[in-house]
Amino acid sequence: MKLPQSLALPACLSLLCVLVIGCANFRKLGKDLKFQDESAIVTARITNAGSYKNIKGLTLNWDRETNTIASGDISEVKGIGVFGFFVKKSPHQYILAYSDSNGDARYQKGEPAWIHSDSNGNPLPLDLTESTPRRIEGALSSKNKVPHELITAATTFLAGRTVEEAKSGWDIPIALGEVANLSESRFSSETGSEGYWEPTGYTMNTGVGIYFLEKYDPKRIPVLFVYGAAGSPQDWSTFFKTFDRKRYQLWFYQYPSATRLSTSGGALDRGIQLLQGHYGFQEMNVVAHSMGGLVSRYAVINNYNAGHRYIKHFVTISSPFGGMEFAKSGVKHLKNPVPSWIDMVPNSDFQTDLFKTKLKGKIPYMLLYGDKASHSMVLPEENDGTVSVESVTRKEAVADAIKEQSFHEDHVSILSNSEVIKMVEDFLDN
Repeated sequence: MKLPQSLALPACLSLLCVLVIGCANFRKLGKDLKFQDESAIVTARITNAGSYKNIKGLTLNWDRETNTIASGDISEVKGIGVFGFFVKKSPHQYILAYSDSNGDARYQKGEPAWIHSDSNGNPLPLDLTESTPRRIEGALSSKNKVPHELITAATTFLAGRTVEEAKSGWDIPIALGEVANLSESRFSSETGSEGYWEPTGYTMNTGVGIYFLEKYDPKRIPVLFVYGAAGSPQDWSTFFKTFDRKRYQLWFYQYPSATRLSTSGGALDRGIQLLQGHYGFQEMNVVAHSMGGLVSRYAVINNYNAGHRYIKHFVTISSPFGGMEFAKSGVKHLKNPVPSWIDMVPNSDFQTDLFKTKLKGKIPYMLLYGDKASHSMVLPEENDGTVSVESVTRKEAVADAIKEQSFHEDHVSILSNSEVIKMVEDFLDN
């Protein structure tokens, strides 16, 4: 298995942090983060999406006083009805959706619609303050009317252009339950690396979400796999080829691994909750590798604390719960460090908060890791070539585990070890 670009970084980055400020990856990251600072992410869900076809989601920067639209985007609403966008931080952002009955990508009077509104039914602009969750939902209905003045403003904004010609292109493909072909390039290690250095572009071009390897089957137990830093779903290829597919249905989480871990973990929990609400499964399991273990633990704990009890087992493989020294050097010396490094600094606030809730006695948890050490100037003697055994075996993590096991494998090869895969299966079976 090819080592993803960033998994090779920890072994040398402490020595290079100050020198790589001008390298191409950090220049790309700097531009990406600047865009993030100037924009916000909004998501919405159409609760009755299954009842309609060809649903379009829109966001419009609409100044109602002048009845003008400065910018807008449109997105296909698929699956269980979730869609999203990057938007400018404007007080005039609105979000809406409609069922495009005639397929012309333009709203026509009488088409079932929804627009985010206040309690009196008046269109309500989005609150883009950081303290306000931007999670909104509503139902399509032919009784809902898009304001006439908004239709007029949209016509003026298009000015004869097609919708595709007029849109900003900041829509986010969100998949929850989409059946995926793992061999597609969007799931490759090269694309995973883009999610580490260009998280915004990755999010808009590749998308995020929880994918299925095959159509949902209520008779089989879902197992959700989560990769780590600069990883990709293809990191799990051996697992997917050999895992018991008669008993289990395999899912994976696709996300830009540069993002702050609480953001990635929160989105993962939200996706799990939406899928459970849609399909009604009463049992699922989570298996995570490397930094994905921290993302997943955040999601699993938040899911449990929200009162849910359908996550039955949790497994982490080579997850640096104690952080990594290279992240400390990067955050200290670089103008634009990878955002997830902030949470990977040893003893970060994120890590401390991550272990305030114990798993033992709540969700059975197994901790696996490799100890095939490589000589390194920056890692302790006991390591797997990428992370230290000390970090993986953080005392709070070990105390939570009902089983802990090491293997003579490195950080990547452990995912192809047949004994590891069998141990994970046995743990889930029991």
